[in-house]
Amino acid sequence: MLSTFTTYQLYTRDQSRVIDRIAADPVNTRLASYYRENIGKVTSVDEFMGDYKLYSYAMTAYGLEDQIDSRALIRKVLESDLEDPKSFANKLSDERYRDFAKAFSFNATSTKTDPAAQTNAQMQVMVESYSEHRVKAGQASAANANHFMETIGTVKTVNQFLADEKLFTVALEAAGIDASVASVSFIRDVLTGTKADEMSKKGDDRYLLLAAMLPFDEIGRAPAEGLQSASERNSTAYLYYQRKGLENSPQAAALQVSYYEAEIGNVETADDLIENPRLASVALTAVGLNPEIESSAFVWNVLTSDLSNPKSVVNKMSEATTTDKTRKEQYIALAKMFQFQTDGSLADGDSAQTTEAVEALTDGYLEKYANATASADKVSASLYAANVKNVTTVTGFLANAAVYDYALKSVGLDPETTSKSTIMRVLRSDPSDPASYAAKLGDDRYIRLAASFNFGSDGKLADMRRVQTETAQGDTIDRYLERIDEDDDEGKAAVTTAVQDSQAFKTAMRSISTVDEFIANETAFDYAMKAIGFNPDTQNADVIRRVVTSDLSDPNSFVNKLKIPAYTALASAFDVDAYGKISIATNDDGSSRMIDTYFGKVLGSANTDLIEAARGILAYNVALPSVATMDDFLADGDVVNFALKAFDLDGEKLSTADIRAILTSDLSDSESVAGKYGDKRYLEFAAAFNFDTDGTIERDAMRVQSVTAMLTTQDLYLRQKMEEEAGGESNGVRLALYFKRSAEDITNIYEFLADDALLEFVKTTFGLPDEFSSSNIDVQARNLEKKVDLEQLSDPKYVDRMLNRFLAMYDLANDTSSSSSPALAILGSSSSYL
Repeated sequence: MLSTFTTYQLYTRDQSRVIDRIAADPVNTRLASYYRENIGKVTSVDEFMGDYKLYSYAMTAYGLEDQIDSRALIRKVLESDLEDPKSFANKLSDERYRDFAKAFSFNATSTKTDPAAQTNAQMQVMVESYSEHRVKAGQASAANANHFMETIGTVKTVNQFLADEKLFTVALEAAGIDASVASVSFIRDVLTGTKADEMSKKGDDRYLLLAAMLPFDEIGRAPAEGLQSASERNSTAYLYYQRKGLENSPQAAALQVSYYEAEIGNVETADDLIENPRLASVALTAVGLNPEIESSAFVWNVLTSDLSNPKSVVNKMSEATTTDKTRKEQYIALAKMFQFQTDGSLADGDSAQTTEAVEALTDGYLEKYANATASADKVSASLYAANVKNVTTVTGFLANAAVYDYALKSVGLDPETTSKSTIMRVLRSDPSDPASYAAKLGDDRYIRLAASFNFGSDGKLADMRRVQTETAQGDTIDRYLERIDEDDDEGKAAVTTAVQDSQAFKTAMRSISTVDEFIANETAFDYAMKAIGFNPDTQNADVIRRVVTSDLSDPNSFVNKLKIPAYTALASAFDVDAYGKISIATNDDGSSRMIDTYFGKVLGSANTDLIEAARGILAYNVALPSVATMDDFLADGDVVNFALKAFDLDGEKLSTADIRAILTSDLSDSESVAGKYGDKRYLEFAAAFNFDTDGTIERDAMRVQSVTAMLTTQDLYLRQKMEEEAGGESNGVRLALYFKRSAEDITNIYEFLADDALLEFVKTTFGLPDEFSSSNIDVQARNLEKKVDLEQLSDPKYVDRMLNRFLAMYDLANDTSSSSSPALAILGSSSSYL
């Protein structure tokens, strides 16, 4: 008869081979297949417990087969809220029940929330995209506009104009005509014939405007001096940007400055300035005023005010409130930039502005137009958020102008010219499916739009499609942290908290426009103070206001005179203009200075591993909601690398094709690509993402068991069967295998006392008498604490030493070939083996 030690070695020397042999048993194969194929169909505890094959399989996997008939108890376990320390499962001393409850999500499925048109994460992506859409759209339109300005002066005939697609597009769209559907022959008649007049008589003056822009004669010849002057070319290009809703783009702003610099020299009176809306707009915006709400008559009175006269219009402006005072300061700044006399004229030899004043005004314009745009964006975002909550169908989306316009602009589509029937079909599409309507349009903007909303093919609300559920995303991040330092629990907790705080800070800053709002916002203010190492509760608001509004380039500024590094760091982390408009300053790589400062302070500037982990997690959380297709995922190297590292696959040199094959594996098929690696890391990696076998992204589904938990259940089942088989040869081997599997999860000495198998293991290992279990439970615990080092149970070498001692003592107690037992020989070689 073989010794217990020898039998144990037979099972553990090549355990994967033993597991594979047990898995290949026809009965086990059928049970495993049945479980894989059916557990995903279960939606309730009743269905689960009503299917004996599923129920008994899972119970066996978690070592609870002797409790299969205790259905009332198991129901309470499965329905327990594990977040509640007072829940039924958490009150049980046997960890197996909690492990069993953790493997399922029956409590979560009963509290599933109703689907919404857009989740917070989707809305956040859309809001950020909306703020960028002018830049992106401006860049896309710049090629046409620049070509027009460079080329229109060389056009000699109408045929030459009509043959140039970019010239045609800019001119027509500047006049408000959709160039994509305009008839070339009709436009020829407009430019050389009487069609413009005919259309005007019908109430459509767009064609008159086009003909005035391009004054060809009746036979299609351009004037000798050219079709347009430099100023007219600029105006046409600017009007083109306006028609496309891009008047606040950087490209349009550059045109405004160019136009202002070219035309301000022609201004001879205050009336000339006021009557030119482009010049007036630049001037007012430059000092922070809104051209759309200011009265032209009042502006004229300010420009002609005698600043030395206390009774002049500008000097008599109210200062009753902070807003009034600021507005007065803005108008005084405007008046100082011009040289108009009180009758609106200029003195002999004077120009409307000096060269220095023109430069100061245009610099101010370029700075302020962006702030005005940001404020307008926040108002639009608030209006959008309030409206999108009420959208429940695609039809409702199309009918709500605030939602429709905002959403289309955020992805770069023009709400005025885009077909609503196209949008309706796009929103009903699966953006991750290459064969879907949205994908076949061949325009990434439609993919982004479809991925931003959660409509089904019937146009009604449905569960969202996302590459990872929140639970899986959290698990991936936890795994990533484990790769940093398994034993640094304090460091990992600090990283998690730092990332959560940083995400809350970014969210808070989206609704903050001014320094005063920043100081009043507890989340943003506390974060900034902690970043520089100060207690938020002891800081003076006036001091902070002066710090963040200081000019770091001025050696005499408030913050530079303080010479306190923390305050200098605070000032450098924000960009603030002269009127208190605040934004987060960024480094050259686009990262936030404030967040970097916070990470350095709370994680320790020398702890680069934790800081890099925090940056990586924050970036992963930001990038993931934007992933709408498999190609999106694979194209984002940072996301892929983060995920691979999380699942310990970063060193496997996997190609893009390999990753695609793994992620599209059918995890219910052991012969799938992920399964064929014979390594659970690949299975867990594939299970962490919502890709179907065809590469599309599945909708969220509240499964009672995740794929990862299903794989764990099946693995545990096979190990239970292996231990059963081993127990048939030697109960000692079964106990040893059970301890080996359980050791690293034991954190409390009472777990040995609560588990009959573990208790038997330690009693045998240390030669404890049967009477040991009759003593007081706390006495038993104190005795075991002297013999078992809990902290070393995660060390394989320590566990092996305990196993060797157990096997030797078991053979000795049961007289199992003790004379030739290798374990006894080992035990006898050292009296202090443990």
